[in-house]
Amino acid sequence: MASRKRTDADIAAVQDQLRKSPVRNLPAPENMVVDMELIDDDPTNPGADDTSGRYDRRAESISDSFDILGGPVLPVVLCRSPEAPTRFMIVDGHGRRDEACRRNQQAIKALVFPPLTLEQRVCLRQTLNAAQEPFDPPLILKDLQLLAKLRKLDIRNETDLRALLGDMPYNVRKHYAKLRLLSRWPEAVADKIGIDDDDKLGILGFEKVKELDGLVTALKRSHPGVAAKYPGDALYKQVLSLYHSGYFRNGGRSQEAIRAARKFLKKLPKDHGLAAGLAGGSIAFGEFQQAAEAQVQAGHQHIVNLCKDITVLLTDLDPATLTAPEIRSIERTANLMGKVLAEIGAAAR
Repeated sequence: MASRKRTDADIAAVQDQLRKSPVRNLPAPENMVVDMELIDDDPTNPGADDTSGRYDRRAESISDSFDILGGPVLPVVLCRSPEAPTRFMIVDGHGRRDEACRRNQQAIKALVFPPLTLEQRVCLRQTLNAAQEPFDPPLILKDLQLLAKLRKLDIRNETDLRALLGDMPYNVRKHYAKLRLLSRWPEAVADKIGIDDDDKLGILGFEKVKELDGLVTALKRSHPGVAAKYPGDALYKQVLSLYHSGYFRNGGRSQEAIRAARKFLKKLPKDHGLAAGLAGGSIAFGEFQQAAEAQVQAGHQHIVNLCKDITVLLTDLDPATLTAPEIRSIERTANLMGKVLAEIGAAAR
């Protein structure tokens, strides 16, 4: 379906929502030089997450800016600690702060806001990160989960998710589809989702989560009886457990095996025993694939036989002898076959 063009009214509605942000009209920050030892981490800030690869990707450019300019291009952003006004809490600039620590700097330039509520810190750090570069969707998700708790909203509810994103800048809102997918997964899993895979840390890259999400969806839609055995978050956790146990490796790339499993789940009869065996891990993946392929081929053998019969009939047909009803029947069949072939081609792509 083609996307609807945004009208002036749509744009005005977004602007009006953004003007209601908890960080609207904050006092201007102070320009300060702050002792490094007075800066504390915000335990709720996912920017401190050492499992994210975002700082590894930016480390070299941050280091270069220190070598060239003698410090970071932009000051770090802090707020005064709500509990101890003489101390500071980092809002944005973990990479810059860490580089300064690595170089044993005793102080760093900072923009310092007054004490901020947790809701204000969440919205401010997302706004600042979006202004610099698109934040990693898995880390955005953690802030949205936190914001949902503060506002007593359900991040898995589409309306609530859109409401949560209403305070966020475009570079966050544009990740809606990815965030919608990630929000379906249990909150405890969010700590193990990153941009890239890291088997040593047990981190699952977004693209892998996307494939596993498709597998969960295939089970729910094509085999609801099997999926019902894993209520609530249990199905997501079960699929994740299968992945971490190496179930999908099968001598090759797990991503390809997950895609193959999803394809067979869609073609197998509803609530087939093979689907239950896959979900429970009671059948080895290679055995599942072999048995599922045989089942699918057997299930469609009547189509093969029918196509052979049609081929024989059409080969011996004299078009001059066809009646109008016979011609219409052939045309309808040809049109339907054309549609099926187009769908097959689209699925293959």
